[in-house]
Amino acid sequence: MLKLQVWLHTYATDGIEGEYADYLVAEITQEKTELIIQNPDKKLFLMEKEGRIIGCYQLDFDTKCPNPEIKAPELSVLYLSQHFHGTGLGKQMLKHAEEEILKSGYDAIWLTAYYENKQAIAFYQHQNYAMKGKCYFEMGDSQYENWVFWKTLK
Repeated sequence: MLKLQVWLHTYATDGIEGEYADYLVAEITQEKTELIIQNPDKKLFLMEKEGRIIGCYQLDFDTKCPNPEIKAPELSVLYLSQHFHGTGLGKQMLKHAEEEILKSGYDAIWLTAYYENKQAIAFYQHQNYAMKGKCYFEMGDSQYENWVFWKTLK
């Protein structure tokens, strides 16, 4: 449910349309989450407060960066409930993700952020992530511009 909550808050800023609903019903499911957990090339981490999930992140070791110069795992998800923004918990999760990347033998990390998600972009730039290009997220018949960010960890 956290993924659904954060996704809607981030992307459905003008309300929920059919394309969004179709995507969410197909992609943010218990079955898809179980496949992620079972996949050895993916790692999913949860952040809890008093037994309640308030954040999560996912590392993908099996995806290729849209910028072919970047050969590193992807931080495909970094979600924190809006109620906890500004508390340092997002930074804590990101730091943990970077440490996991280093422990896995890599020295860099990349991610994409929706170009209109100014809060996320400012957050990543403040954490020394550099924009390294653009790509497009396809949903239904639409394409949404995302910016590629990258950081060297050593």
